[in-house]
Amino acid sequence: MQSQIERKHFWKTTRFSYRIVLPSFLIILGLIGFPLFYSISIAFKEYKYGAPTGRIVLLQNFIDIFTKETVAPGFYNSLVVTFKFVAVALVLVIVISLAIALLINERFRGNNLVKVALLLPYAIPGAISSVIWNWIYDPTFGVMNALLLKLGIIDSYISVAADKTWAFWAIVFPYVWKFVPYSTFLFAAGLATIPSSVYEAARMDQTGTVRTFFKVTLPLLRPVLQMNLIIQTIFAMFMHFSNVFVITQGGPGDATRTLAWLVYNESFAYSRYGRGAAMSILLSLIMVVFIYIYLVVLDPERRAAKQEGRLAREAVTNV
Repeated sequence: MQSQIERKHFWKTTRFSYRIVLPSFLIILGLIGFPLFYSISIAFKEYKYGAPTGRIVLLQNFIDIFTKETVAPGFYNSLVVTFKFVAVALVLVIVISLAIALLINERFRGNNLVKVALLLPYAIPGAISSVIWNWIYDPTFGVMNALLLKLGIIDSYISVAADKTWAFWAIVFPYVWKFVPYSTFLFAAGLATIPSSVYEAARMDQTGTVRTFFKVTLPLLRPVLQMNLIIQTIFAMFMHFSNVFVITQGGPGDATRTLAWLVYNESFAYSRYGRGAAMSILLSLIMVVFIYIYLVVLDPERRAAKQEGRLAREAVTNV
């Protein structure tokens, strides 16, 4: 009798939970799911401006991206630029944010003020942040040119959008400035979960600061680091677009033409929506590959478990 009452109560509460969640789920499905599936569907069509219903071409858009003479070179170049940007931005964000997190994890006067100041870059919308940095880079009145000239690094004012090397770093710096705070607070949250007794034991063993970091702090931060790598890789793949749009427009030449910028151009500048959707799918697949590498290939616990499973199977086979 008691079990029947508990079962009825369980199903009653479960149905109530589903009713509560259903409206939010339908809204999310409408705002995210429908555009997602629609963009996937037009990737398999010759979908252009003036022909919105487009005929189905199956994989032709994808084949053109890899083989067509007018498309493939630009795509491969954008792929290289994107990988270069992701690698540089990822290293800078992780290293700088981890250093700042270690700093604010210590108790000192003004600690809270530093935390508040850190939030400001991330709180500024991406487009406004890009405009601010474009003013900083301005070849006529920009602060950066004035500072570099005063330090003797340059002889005259330069236009970052006209120099391939400067242009690349011109989109890296705003990205790093904006997303270091987010990464810093992730690391700070991870550091807060490490018991102080671990560090006390390290001090009793007379372990140096550097060795404590690599032998104690970093291993215990590994789950946070893994999650942060995934998040920052996703951000670096997509969230640099406003910097390219405002500061360099993909130039000079194709020096800052990333995949995100190429997708925008194909879709909205040239009105080739089908090919643009196909490129966006490829960009998403590349992101999935990175996530797989972080979660599976670079996970030592997963590799150890797989190794143990293989040894167990071999032992059973030998018996």
